[in-house]
Amino acid sequence: MADKFRGHHIVCTSLYEGKGYSGAFCENMTAVVERLRKDPDEEFFLVAEPDMICANCPNRTETNECVHNHNRVVNKDRRVIEFFGLEENRVYTYREMCRHARAAMNMDFFMENCGKCDWRKQGLCKYEDLLAQLDRCIEKE
Repeated sequence: MADKFRGHHIVCTSLYEGKGYSGAFCENMTAVVERLRKDPDEEFFLVAEPDMICANCPNRTETNECVHNHNRVVNKDRRVIEFFGLEENRVYTYREMCRHARAAMNMDFFMENCGKCDWRKQGLCKYEDLLAQLDRCIEKE
């Protein structure tokens, strides 16, 4: 069975630069992002719940929820999935998810989705960088 992949992580993995919550989180996230970039045609099960990236997140509880208001993160996943024209609980390749994201993404949605995120506030996530990375993923075909 394909690994779970959380909806809003389509954006996060595209913009990831090796910084994160903790050393263990960064090690895991770096490994996942390298895997996605090496083989964007690998299939994943698109979800609105914790996934393989969340495995080492220090904000994850023992019951596999987020300490930062679990429903807020789930709702964010669902907004992203819907806006990108994808379906929750369906299998996609990473490239397919990037293709959908690139076709739908605009600055208004980026700011609505990412505007309050700490990573964007720290200057790690920029709209133009997101578009460029999504293009790189798609162009590898």
